[in-house]
Amino acid sequence: MQKRFVLIIVILFLLATSCTNFMIQDQAEIETDNTPTPTLTPTVWVTLAPFYATPTPIILPTLDPTDLYGWVVFQSARDGDLDIFVYDMVTTVVTKLTTATSVDVFPSWSSDGQKILFVSDRSGNPDIYLVNRDGSGLVQLTDDPAQDVFPRMSPDGEEILFVSDRDGDDEIYIMDVDGTNIRQLTNNVFKDGFPAWSPDGERIVYQSDRDVNFELYVMTRDGLDVLRLTDDPAADAQPAWSSDGTKIAFISTRTEYQEIYYYDFDTETVQRVTDFKASTELPTWVLDDQYLLFVSNYEGNRDLYIMDVNTGAMSRLTDSSAEDFYPVWTP
Repeated sequence: MQKRFVLIIVILFLLATSCTNFMIQDQAEIETDNTPTPTLTPTVWVTLAPFYATPTPIILPTLDPTDLYGWVVFQSARDGDLDIFVYDMVTTVVTKLTTATSVDVFPSWSSDGQKILFVSDRSGNPDIYLVNRDGSGLVQLTDDPAQDVFPRMSPDGEEILFVSDRDGDDEIYIMDVDGTNIRQLTNNVFKDGFPAWSPDGERIVYQSDRDVNFELYVMTRDGLDVLRLTDDPAADAQPAWSSDGTKIAFISTRTEYQEIYYYDFDTETVQRVTDFKASTELPTWVLDDQYLLFVSNYEGNRDLYIMDVNTGAMSRLTDSSAEDFYPVWTP
């Protein structure tokens, strides 16, 4: 039991340092209002929720769910252990994919939507696994004393990006889809993380604190031709490329809260999407980029939401007393 607890903390600490350390620094500089801050129920995610939601949630138009389709894979502790679940957007049925007494986190779909990548400590260390979407055919892809996390398969289904601290700090790596031929793409003393593929598989967007605070960078799939995408005193992180290649959604602390923005390549401008005054995280484009899928605690607990980017209409997909996190969509 003690070993399991330590492994949970290790994995979540990696997520916190790789994705959200910037929040602590930014929040220390924020002058908050006099509204009493609610007490968060202690959970394994507490290090990922440094921003308290406003006590008066905003009211938005309701999204008609009849046009939604596809499946969302996500992680949740709703059954006690951290496991992987799949949400059917048509039937709204949630199916539990993993059942082992292990920490199963950071899921993502294969390029054809038939398999799911995820990270598990079931072998005693955070490694990357691949499983069929019905839970069968489990394969372990990495086996290293380091922590291998955030796996994402290339659009052509041939390679997998991931983050590892196997050289002493968070770096981005790439491997063949069977776990062989591992190559290191970034190599510095800073925290590089959250890699995401461009639709054509030729470029990779990621976050890095190599210029003091977290910003977004783009490199080629071989780790070359690095381009800095954002430059703001606030922190920009958790990027996600749109399917048409013209936009990158991300989160930022440009206000006193954590909101969703997107970078438009055509205009080279940044547009704000949400104003929830909460911790709103992990945006991902869905349904031909008309919608953004994301996580927010603006109604009190972290759940999955979907929003029409053009109209602002929104629908809450999950409503669990546990924290639903890290959603990824496939058609």
